[in-house]
This record gives sequence, C-alpha cells and structure tokens, in this order.
Amino acid sequence: MGKGYHSRSPEEFRDYLKQINEKHKKTRWRQIVLFIDLVLVILIFYIGFKALNPGSFQNSTKSDKQVVDGYPIYLSLSREEDPTYQGYFLFIENHTKSETKVPFATWKSEFRIKTKNGILCFSEPIEWENRTIPSEANGFLYHSVSKEKWKSLVPDCRKEIFDEDASIFRSKFRSLDLGFYAQVVIHTNDRTFTFQIKQKPYK
Repeated sequence: MGKGYHSRSPEEFRDYLKQINEKHKKTRWRQIVLFIDLVLVILIFYIGFKALNPGSFQNSTKSDKQVVDGYPIYLSLSREEDPTYQGYFLFIENHTKSETKVPFATWKSEFRIKTKNGILCFSEPIEWENRTIPSEANGFLYHSVSKEKWKSLVPDCRKEIFDEDASIFRSKFRSLDLGFYAQVVIHTNDRTFTFQIKQKPYK
C-alpha cells in the first residue's frame, strides 16, 4: 500500500481523519490570509499611484493635438464654474514668422455632444469670433454652450450628461465609466477634423 492509513483500529482511524481535517483547515486559513495580504498590497499600490499621479483616474480636459492647415490645434475644456454655460477653448499654435487670422475662411465648424455609445445627442454650428495670433505665439478661439439646451434633450441623452441615475447605493467604480463626449468638428476644403473630450456628468 502507498502512504495513508494502515491501522485497523477505529480509534486510530478517527484520529487519522481528525488530523486530515485539521490540515485542511490550516491550508484554508493560509489561503485566506494570503488573499487578504494580496488585496492590501493592491490597495496600497493604488493609493500610492493615485497620490503620485492625481490625474490618472480622471477624464482629461484636453483633446489630442492635430495639425489643421499647418497649425497644431487642440480642444480644451474651460474650468470656470458656471451653472448655465459650459465653455470650450480651441487652442491654436502659430509657429510661423508672421501673424495669422483665425478662423480661416474655409473652415466650417460644429459643436456636438455624443453618448459613450456614439449616439449623437446635440449639434449646433459654431460662429467663431475672429482673432489674430502673433507670430511664434499661441492663441485660441472660444465657444460656449447653454446647459439649458441639454436639459431639453431626450432622456437617454440627458441622463448621461447630468447623471440622473446617481444614488448613494451606486458603486464608486461604476461611476468611473460614466460620461459623455464633447466634440468640435472642423471641416476644411479637403478634410474633417474631430477634437474630442470625454466629460464627467454634471451633478
């Protein structure tokens, strides 16, 4: 016979089973302690990483930079707190030796709101105010949107913009996935450029 129980005594057999059960209990407790240690290590790492990189778990307030008609451009969300309006800056970098006037006459601009699933909820044309950007300098165009217009949208759009399903019972981690997309679309003679920012819902 291999390793295991060899005695025929009932008392010894009960002792043998008791030893096996005790070994299994110790093994289970070791597994539970190891699991708790692993969770604590992950939690400590998360807290440390978040402290060193405070913006890593937040939505960016800037879009990717793209070159339009030779000028690097990106969209930025205004951080001014206004209960009725939301502002957006279209930053334009002029690296040339001469001043330039924006927007260019060939541009047709549009502001859009989309859900995280890509559903178009809101769209309006943009009439930029003309500006002059000096040589070797950065300038911007500005557009603001009335939040009241968004409050009149269909429920599926409105609840993503204003987080109408918020409650004290909802998971904090689930709220990280919430948001909508603000877009500024620029149509030139030969291309269409889309600048996009994912925004958190308004409370």
